[in-house]
Amino acid sequence: MKERRRHVVYVTKNTEYHCRDQECVGVKNVNTGIWLKSHPALRARLLGAIQIKKGILQRKRPAIGLRLIFLKDKSVLTTRVLFKGRPERNSVFSYTSLCWSGNI
Repeated sequence: MKERRRHVVYVTKNTEYHCRDQECVGVKNVNTGIWLKSHPALRARLLGAIQIKKGILQRKRPAIGLRLIFLKDKSVLTTRVLFKGRPERNSVFSYTSLCWSGNI
């Protein structure tokens, strides 16, 4: 069955990366709960994920245990993904990217 949900959240040790399709639309500090307005992954494209030692690359819906790769002006390589799932409904309305581009 084809996945129809467009939003997914990837949680690393210190950061939550909220994506809509393959675009990072919000970055949140796990410890403080504060949305980060100037993180380099914001508005970047999620290229996929990699496990450095094994060279595993996944392009769509990266798995837990892999490191995410985002690309915009600079590339961003995250720490390992500890959790992935659907964001809370209220989170979607808090995305930092909304204040830059209007509604997504």
